[in-house]
Amino acid sequence: MRLISLKLRNFRQHARTDIAFRPGLTGIIGPNGAGKSTILEAIAWAVYGAAAARGTNDTIRFARAGQGARVEVELQFELGGHEYRVVRTLSKAEVFLDGGVAPVAATLGGATAYLQGRLGMSREEFFNTYFTGQKELAFLATMGPADRGRFLSQVLGYERLRRAQELARVRRNELRTEIRALRAALGDRGEIAAARQAAERRVAEALEALRAAEREAEDARAALKLVEPRWAAAQSARERFRELTHAADAALRDRDAARRDATRAEGELAVVDGAEKDLAPLREQLAVLPALAEEGTRLAGLARHDERRKSLAAQIADAEGETERTIARLAKLDTAPDLERRYAAELEQLRARRAGAEGELEESKTAWLRDRQDAETKLQYYRDRGAELKEQIRSIKELGADGICPTCGRPVGADYERLLDELEEQWISIVQDGKWWSSRFDQLKDKPEEVANLEALTHDLSRQVEDRTQKHTRCQAALQEREGLLKERTQREARHAELAAELAATPAGYDAARHKEVESRMRELRDVEKRAARLEETARRRADWERDRAEAAARESAAEARAQAAASEREALGFSEEAFAAARDEHTVADGRARAADLRAATLRGDVNTAEQAFQAARHAEDEYNRRAAEVETQETDFRYHDELDAAYTDLRQELNDQVRPELSEIASAFLAQLTDGRYTAMEIDEGYNIMVLDEGEEKPVISGGEEDVANLVLRLSLSQMIAERAGHPLSLLILDEVFGSLDVARRDNVVQLLHALEGRFEQVILITHVDGIRESLDQVLRVDFDERAATSIVREDNVDGTAEMPEAPMAAD
Repeated sequence: MRLISLKLRNFRQHARTDIAFRPGLTGIIGPNGAGKSTILEAIAWAVYGAAAARGTNDTIRFARAGQGARVEVELQFELGGHEYRVVRTLSKAEVFLDGGVAPVAATLGGATAYLQGRLGMSREEFFNTYFTGQKELAFLATMGPADRGRFLSQVLGYERLRRAQELARVRRNELRTEIRALRAALGDRGEIAAARQAAERRVAEALEALRAAEREAEDARAALKLVEPRWAAAQSARERFRELTHAADAALRDRDAARRDATRAEGELAVVDGAEKDLAPLREQLAVLPALAEEGTRLAGLARHDERRKSLAAQIADAEGETERTIARLAKLDTAPDLERRYAAELEQLRARRAGAEGELEESKTAWLRDRQDAETKLQYYRDRGAELKEQIRSIKELGADGICPTCGRPVGADYERLLDELEEQWISIVQDGKWWSSRFDQLKDKPEEVANLEALTHDLSRQVEDRTQKHTRCQAALQEREGLLKERTQREARHAELAAELAATPAGYDAARHKEVESRMRELRDVEKRAARLEETARRRADWERDRAEAAARESAAEARAQAAASEREALGFSEEAFAAARDEHTVADGRARAADLRAATLRGDVNTAEQAFQAARHAEDEYNRRAAEVETQETDFRYHDELDAAYTDLRQELNDQVRPELSEIASAFLAQLTDGRYTAMEIDEGYNIMVLDEGEEKPVISGGEEDVANLVLRLSLSQMIAERAGHPLSLLILDEVFGSLDVARRDNVVQLLHALEGRFEQVILITHVDGIRESLDQVLRVDFDERAATSIVREDNVDGTAEMPEAPMAAD
């Protein structure tokens, strides 16, 4: 893997950073907190996404960027003969291959999975291979033997065997529990077989009893069949006897009813005679009724016309009054048009003045609030930064030169005075800038006079606009009312003419007294007419009543004849209740025997079914026992396999751990010989993972500080080489972050020269450090500084002699 370029937009303290990487030894140099390690974090975030970044999305975004500002990292690198370009934001990620315009992966998860597949490494493997973080160069030297072995197993991927073994043990324990539960549920095999045999005997006994009951039921049904004809004949005779008795009683009831109808007809004919006698004088009184009815109809018509005339006269009077009121109101509204035009013109002028004043107010107020917010933000930043620097100065003074730096965690050493001077200069600068911004914020705290005057002017103009709006609205309402009144006056005048014409055409001459007299006489004659109608109706029914009397006499004679015939047939039938009761008792006894026999047979059939179900249950229990026994045998076999697998995992882990040390020693020996020009040819790692440098085959008892640095570097490079080979990629990139620790100048130069000696193995080595003195030994120098005013990191490429280059495009921009 070889890095080509990196672009950061609003990523942590890097507002806008562009970096072009070169082959060879590249140094990223700058003070602590300038944003050097953030560059490595951006590389990892581009490849592995959120899992490789510290904090949340909100903490990733540049502090001075807006809420919706775009966070973007673009990484370009070469791997396996192909060139990849990754563009990742907080919500999207795309991967482009060999300069293509269409992405080969276009989602957050898809891009991460694609790149992990191309690299052939997980995030942890990637960091353990290509990266060496702060204070990791001598990491094995600080560990105990058990921790060293565990660390090597983890970085080489052997921990997966331990996790697999734990899963196998969990499954083995589960199988042990399942086997115990299955054995507990098996039951006794002899008891299950005895239960099946007993159930089989009960089935045979139930079948034998059922066959005997079915024979008994068949005999009872044969006896019942002989009795049933006699019982049927007795039932038929009884039914006929009852029918004849009912027929005779019904004929007698019909005869009595016919006699009552004849008596009623005689009485109604007497009533008809009386009605015919009373009807003659009433007809004489009703002779004048037609003429009187005609006169009443004529008077009723005149009465309606008279009511209409009165209504028309009242409507004409109302219309004349409304017209007079409309004319008076129109006179008051004559000035409305002129007033409406006047207020409309004034309203337009006032609105224009108010719009201008509001625009000026918005512009002035926005500028004031923006300046005040900016001053407040800057003031708070300088206060926080000042407090932070003050606390750092206090901590460094308290710890002294022999203490540990509170910011990077490394011993301060010879950099104590320089570091203390830098922090105090920064604190003085921050205090001076903070005082200026404090004064500026006090100036902007109160509302400017210009803003206050514009607010008062806007308020006054709004009040005038509201007043003219109300007056103009009232004038418009008056105009609408005036138009409506003009239309109403025209409509009322036309309606008045229509009412007058209708009044003239309506007939007159109504006599109310005569109308009352005619109606009184008509009511008297109507009562007479109703009485006469009732009498005529009664007289018209004479023929009906005479017919009813004749029919009643005929029905009486026929009913008498039917009653005598039914009585004669009933006597001839010879039916007796005693004979019927004897036949019924005989049939009841035979039927009861047959039903009892059928019931017993049905009960025994249920017993047979119950016995057969018990037999089937016993057979199922026997089959279930056999199935569970087979399942126990299968589970026990599986248990033995997992037990053997656990032992195999233990042996395999031991074998792999035994192989790691010789393989790691072999790779480290090759590096050591190359780095020391053959002075030391071998390095061994004993069972406690202690490092031993061999000098002509003999262990060197004491090694110097420089030799220890060489040994630690060789071991770290060997580990990276071994992991990369297992991932299937040659190790061409190495990134070392603050690996010098508290080394003196000579040892730092020695490490740098060692890295130069490895250029044949590592095409690209990136050193991140705050030590400026190694720049002359580097192939490329990237300087990282922090701009306090802009609160952003600035990256530029320097010459190895410390002068800034003049590239075609800047490395960073504000």
